[in-house]
Amino acid sequence: MKELKTIRGMPDLYGPEVQVISFVEKTCEKVFRSFNFKEFRTPILENKSLFERSVGDTSDIIQKEMYELQDRKGESLCLRPEGTAGLVRALITNGLDDLEIKKYFYIGPMFRYERPQKGRKRQFVQAGIELIGDESINADVEILQVAKLVLDQLSISSELEINFIGDIECIENFRGYLRDYLQKYKDQIEEKLYFRLLRNPIRALDSKDQKIIEIIKDARPISDFFSEKQKTRFADVKSLLDSLDISYTVNPNLVRGLDYYTGLVFEFTNNNLGAQNAILGGGRYDNLIADLGGNKIPATGFALGVDRLAEIVATNTDNSGIFLGSLDAKSKAYAQKLGFKLRSNNPTLNVETYLGNANLNKQLKKADSFGFKFVIIIGQEELKSGVFKLKSLGSAAEELDITEKELLERFS
Repeated sequence: MKELKTIRGMPDLYGPEVQVISFVEKTCEKVFRSFNFKEFRTPILENKSLFERSVGDTSDIIQKEMYELQDRKGESLCLRPEGTAGLVRALITNGLDDLEIKKYFYIGPMFRYERPQKGRKRQFVQAGIELIGDESINADVEILQVAKLVLDQLSISSELEINFIGDIECIENFRGYLRDYLQKYKDQIEEKLYFRLLRNPIRALDSKDQKIIEIIKDARPISDFFSEKQKTRFADVKSLLDSLDISYTVNPNLVRGLDYYTGLVFEFTNNNLGAQNAILGGGRYDNLIADLGGNKIPATGFALGVDRLAEIVATNTDNSGIFLGSLDAKSKAYAQKLGFKLRSNNPTLNVETYLGNANLNKQLKKADSFGFKFVIIIGQEELKSGVFKLKSLGSAAEELDITEKELLERFS
């Protein structure tokens, strides 16, 4: 029998690692809901053509990173590599692409076939928000506020980089210029890469290839192709960010890796993840819904890698609950009854009713190793008197005599 093992880049998650991931997910959801974003869930499997039409067939996602498969009817499907395209597809499919402003969030697994490294897996959890139907710069800024608050709540230091890539007309004019510019360096670029860049030359701006970086550094910036309206819009975005004390740096080479972006794009970076330092990114995509067959509706949003944030977030795994130990069968039955009362009285309280047969000292050590703040060990004496010793663990260790009624009142 072939040895059972995990698939590379798709690790099993348990213990402290999954605790931190869960903490990040819950923090994201709390912040998203505080801005009145509503949850939206889409399937893990989508038609491959959805992503070819949305993220672009020259993107790394399509070229190298898709998990593809065929169903029994021969239809090309894929595991979703990102969240925005699937949510937009769902809006159109369910007739939700009207002009009313909508705010959605998602949290779930995504899949990309790439080299696993620090902060990057083949199956990863992504959380994101989409603000649909508002073309104003206020929508752009609200998205950035949500992103900043998530990172602040997680106590993650970050730097915000922004750029503006204009509307479709501006982008097309800039692409034409870059194609002409890159033709002068055709002999210096590997053939396959050169033809990919000709199809979408904007990708050259944020290329990690050192030769491309050197070639592109003397090209005109995209801002040279802005209309007066686009110049004013970018200036207004920066002015509003300044008034809200949201610090940022303009990075003229930031374009993000997906074809659907227009207008404002941004990334939050952190230096604790090595070369892959982007921890959150997004921007405006005013044409994607129409391009996929829906109505012409503006939209903006962002996504973050939950696993990536979990690698750099510091979280307290203290359960702050109660460990109920017992010394014999009769006291164990009572502990289960008491634990049920405590949980019914306060569903958010973490209560461990110990089911093993360890002695008193070992149970106290288990309670401490599990991170519980309080412990009660029940024996025949406690059952007879109806008074228990509530021990607090940690640096502020103390012991308090308490009745069942007092215990339920204290932890209600």
